[in-house]
Amino acid sequence: MPNEKYTTNQIKIGNNKQDAQIHIFDTLITTMQTARELAKKGSPNLSVVVANRQTKGRGRLNRNWLSEEGGLWFTTILRPSLKPSSAFLVNFAASLALATVLKQNYKLDVTIKWPNDILFKDKKVAGLLSEMETDGDTIAFVNIGIGINVNNNPEIEQPNAISIKGALVRSVEDEISKIELLHLFLDEFENQLLKIESTESYSLNIIDEWKEMTSTIGRSVKIETFNDIYEGVVVDVDESGALIIMDSQGEKKRIIYGDCFYQESRDIYKI
Repeated sequence: MPNEKYTTNQIKIGNNKQDAQIHIFDTLITTMQTARELAKKGSPNLSVVVANRQTKGRGRLNRNWLSEEGGLWFTTILRPSLKPSSAFLVNFAASLALATVLKQNYKLDVTIKWPNDILFKDKKVAGLLSEMETDGDTIAFVNIGIGINVNNNPEIEQPNAISIKGALVRSVEDEISKIELLHLFLDEFENQLLKIESTESYSLNIIDEWKEMTSTIGRSVKIETFNDIYEGVVVDVDESGALIIMDSQGEKKRIIYGDCFYQESRDIYKI
């Protein structure tokens, strides 16, 4: 189904959708911007904003994200029953859910790159971005923006990216259903969220499950933040989701955010 479009009656939101809303657009500046406006107006938990294309898609540190037709671009509005200090679990749940769907349903041997990129043979298939607004000591909303290369050709302008269709070596006519992929993700993501909200002990479990799918631990990396650059070998991801790296002097550093780049060597320093 070339250039598959979305209509409201095609998209089902999880198994317990309650009052969740679906907002579908042909073109947006970004789904994250529209979702933020809707969240502030009270759009309910698990509502979804989907666009066929974004004109100014962005990734971490405000990097540009090519968002042409053929990809799956959406943001989910969440109002989790969590403390603000536990909101990071939502990010890990989202990347874990997407990696699980791609492995189980599309048989793609994907990995997760900290903090939340999905890779196939070290090429980027998807990226996730989140933002949170608090109301006192509670979460007002957490929005998870997700961009997935599905039937588009990102490698033309982004050599380190690949689409699901490209990874599966599909013909021009044999496209992946974006609607089916969105359904599968929302179902799996909802299941992960329910686990998080039902028991605090699941926080450690989800980090452990995430670590089983990551390709970041053991890699030599460069981490860019707004103000600093760190280099070293990743030795762990701790219970708060922070990256622990060891630099060339043998010192460990804890990094809570940033853009992670894999370096060529996996073992420059001893761990």
